[in-house]
Amino acid sequence: MELKAFGRREFLALAVAAERVRPLLISVNVMLDRGSHAAKGLSEAEIFKFKRYQEIARREFAASRIVFDLRYTDGAYLRMQGYSDIPDKFLARGTINLFVTDSLGYDIDRDRTGGCSMGPHPRVGKLPADPFYKTFLGLQQAHETTLAHEYAHHFTLDTRRNPTAAKNLWADLRNDYWLWRQRHGVAIPEFRACGGLEWAQFGSAGGAGTGRSG
Repeated sequence: MELKAFGRREFLALAVAAERVRPLLISVNVMLDRGSHAAKGLSEAEIFKFKRYQEIARREFAASRIVFDLRYTDGAYLRMQGYSDIPDKFLARGTINLFVTDSLGYDIDRDRTGGCSMGPHPRVGKLPADPFYKTFLGLQQAHETTLAHEYAHHFTLDTRRNPTAAKNLWADLRNDYWLWRQRHGVAIPEFRACGGLEWAQFGSAGGAGTGRSG
């Protein structure tokens, strides 16, 4: 194609294509529950299970050019004050705060799925305002696909909304379908909707991001 024939439409098409292949780096603050098992913390087997679930998520989201940068915060625990709460000193802005424990309380995981994700929200009744993005993982109830499913809620911006129960169900079904396709090697652009948020930054088109897992 001659340069003079290379119009605005073709230029924009190439720009969009380049944007899609840029790696999307997800920052995650991992907190392994120090208060579990009577303050003994998670066992080696439980930590291994979490790392296996994270590796599964890493492999699957790589199909959509999404990579993870994990850091670990020591000493975190859940404070019980009528509801389960992570003390703010363990939480970080600019990350997805991932709290990993043996089993979640019913106030967080009433359906016993082993996972729950939430985004920033204003004060709701007795619950104070919360500026953090959080995911909770309960290893006893979680399955191999649970962590990827919870990440998907953040990536598709579900956790920035306040949907009804019916819309939550629809989001679960939609995300699970996209995860199934991604598991078979299909890139899912909808998982990159979070690009540009404080914890989801684009890398250079030629790079693959750090993919660091702590």
